[in-house]
Amino acid sequence: MMNQKVKSGKKSPGRARPTSESRQRIIDAAVKLFARHGYAGTGMRELAAEAGVNLAMINYFFGSKKGLLKELLDEFFAGYLEVTRKQLEGDRDALEKLDGFIQAAVAYFAGRRDHLVVVITELPHDDPEVIDHKAAWGRQMMRLLGKEICTPLSEQRDWPVTPLLLGPLLTSMMASRFLFAPISDRLKDGAPDTDTGDYARTLSRIIREGLMPR
Repeated sequence: MMNQKVKSGKKSPGRARPTSESRQRIIDAAVKLFARHGYAGTGMRELAAEAGVNLAMINYFFGSKKGLLKELLDEFFAGYLEVTRKQLEGDRDALEKLDGFIQAAVAYFAGRRDHLVVVITELPHDDPEVIDHKAAWGRQMMRLLGKEICTPLSEQRDWPVTPLLLGPLLTSMMASRFLFAPISDRLKDGAPDTDTGDYARTLSRIIREGLMPR
């Protein structure tokens, strides 16, 4: 009697065909696991199990775990750069542009919290390849900030505002709400949470006016 293959409603991960849906599952799984366990603390088998694929499929799409990390960086920074361009380019006043940028960037971060954690915290200081990859995106951001914000503000003041100072400062302040959220939630003691929009407006006011009235 000939052996018959038993059909199952669920495909084995080992036999699944590479698809764009599989690729996205791998990315989503990586964002989740890297944000919780760190890049170094996430194993490839754990990642494959979370995504419901086999190791070969991860290598098929990304080549390696580092290739997957770079893909996550590209996905996040491409969106961040698009937000930045939309808010900074044009003929508006520099401070008006800055207000719009802070509002839009905080909203962008709020919708991508795990992604943000990975992008901010996964900076291997001993890995020039990853550092260079981030720096390539950073240079595009710095050019926009320099042209649209820093140069106009420097011309209005008697001291220079540099994008290398303003860029990391703004990103750190905007991201801090989401990076410290697990601790901040424990410290609220029942106090109402600050609305994301209010948070962005407060940051914008601090940047523009400082903490103390003149």
